Amino acid sequence: PVVGYAIYSCFHTEMFVPAGHVGLLLDDKMNYLFAQPGMHNIASMFVQRVGNPVPIRGHIQHGNRTIVVVEQGYIGYAIDNGQPVLLPPGLHVWTSESLDFLRAVPLNDHIIALGPYTLLTVDEGYAAVTQNNGKQMVLKGGETHLLNHKNWKFEKFMTLKIQTDDLQKINATSADNIEMMVTSTLNWKIFDVNIAATMAAETMASSGKAGEVSADITKLRKDVLKQAIASLAGFIGGVNYSNTFHMSAANQAEKTSTIPMAKAELVSTGGETKHVEEEFLDNPLYNPEKMEGAVAHANRVTRNYGVEVLSINIISATPVDKELTRALASGAVASAEALQMETQARGQARAATIEAEASAAKAKIEAKGIAESD
Repeated sequence: PVVGYAIYSCFHTEMFVPAGHVGLLLDDKMNYLFAQPGMHNIASMFVQRVGNPVPIRGHIQHGNRTIVVVEQGYIGYAIDNGQPVLLPPGLHVWTSESLDFLRAVPLNDHIIALGPYTLLTVDEGYAAVTQNNGKQMVLKGGETHLLNHKNWKFEKFMTLKIQTDDLQKINATSADNIEMMVTSTLNWKIFDVNIAATMAAETMASSGKAGEVSADITKLRKDVLKQAIASLAGFIGGVNYSNTFHMSAANQAEKTSTIPMAKAELVSTGGETKHVEEEFLDNPLYNPEKMEGAVAHANRVTRNYGVEVLSINIISATPVDKELTRALASGAVASAEALQMETQARGQARAATIEAEASAAKAKIEAKGIAESD
């Protein structure tokens, strides 16, 4: 029995592979083999075990035999004689002298570099600017794109969302030479990514190296803000500020008068009474319709590089000279008080007229009654 056991051990290989594991074997021809889970009895003295069974997880390399498990949400990246190979989620087994698995890459990033390939996921409301052998290509949002060679390079994401920026405080001079400090905001958006990326946005680093381009649209934003400031200054230069109410005084006038910024008169012509209403005296700096002129002026320039200015909103515009501000405010308040007194006087006159007409009608009725009784 002892001799038989020794002879049996020399000519047979017994091994047990647990479930979820794989056994590693090597035969007499130096072929690398995998043993599946279970009990194995191999009748050969030239087949040998290589280490202990290993769990089937991740990456198992056994000579020229490979097992790779790519999890959901990942993509496998391998190289075969210099050519990239992408592996979808699942179990992959191969025998190859040249195919080498490198890594599993998570797919939760917007930009995924896979050797010469680049996988881009572009969200809705954005666009991706790429350069394909020097030719600009814009990839739309809401999709995933594969850049399938080394010289198809991703440059930057461009937002299509509405942008709101604070314009820097500027000193602007009105048409009547009043210097004012103006605070305002700007709303704008990119409506043509191709033109914006070609004409205004930085898409190539001065060093010529990939990855050194700013991800933000800094240059484009500066160009839009500069043009908006120029258009706003031009608009203010056409406003005669001394002929308008200061905003705070206008608000006070609205509170103290039933007809805040207009005057109405009854004019008698040829026996006919006409209602004449003068034009409203408003402040063009806070008139959205008149501000459209500044918006249109800005758009004439910004549309050349794919940007549309939606609105320019003045928050405050006050004269730098504080004495002038007080004088204008006092004048506006005095005008509002005079307008209120005029309105009250007009109401009293109307009441007196109605009372006189009532007295006359009463006297007429009484006289008629007396005449009829006689």
